[in-house]
Amino acid sequence: MDFSDPITAALIGASATVLTALVQLRYSWRRELKDRERGQPITKKTRRGPFMAVFVLMIAAAAGGFFFSQYVISLRYEDRDSLRAELQMQLAMISDSATRLEEARLSERDEVEASVLRVEAMRRGEEGAAASVVVGPCKSPCGEQGAARVAVCARVPAAATVKEVQLYTRFEDSQQPWADSRVPAGQDAGQAKFLEKPFERPDGDAAKQVCQGFVNWSGEKARLARILVKYSL
Repeated sequence: MDFSDPITAALIGASATVLTALVQLRYSWRRELKDRERGQPITKKTRRGPFMAVFVLMIAAAAGGFFFSQYVISLRYEDRDSLRAELQMQLAMISDSATRLEEARLSERDEVEASVLRVEAMRRGEEGAAASVVVGPCKSPCGEQGAARVAVCARVPAAATVKEVQLYTRFEDSQQPWADSRVPAGQDAGQAKFLEKPFERPDGDAAKQVCQGFVNWSGEKARLARILVKYSL
């Protein structure tokens, strides 16, 4: 057990005082006993000696008790400081745990949002990206080779892998359902047709266009050309 310098000095002083008082008390008692054996009268000075020793002993005991109480108080302060340090450490651990939980919650939310976006993108890919264009009639008598060619383009994510391009065409004023207007690439659909192969071109950093060429050489009516691009991510 370690003592501070003031407390150590006080305890040494109190111990020395108590020891001196005890020695003096014992010496006075022995002298008084010898005087009694010799028949010598006991003077006031002689009687005062033990009482002085007892008084000194009481003072020393009081001083020792005081300094001991100060030592106990210092221990309490040390315990308080230790408790405060432990509480601060616990608070720091709780704060760190709360931070970690918040980061985990945010990370989990980001993962959920990313998963939702992936599912939504996959759903859109299964449904397909559609695009359509109106192609007017040929203004002068013309054949397939002289007719103007257009590109019908659907926008898809840049990372998309094209699975299928469905082709549809009908007259502009027709009420025929699109499901009944599907045609294969390269086949004549009444003086109009889609070209054989689709092609891709960039559309910014996050997207690209999937296009299919179309030609209409009819001189009578305009046509609607529509494509539906299905893809995966």
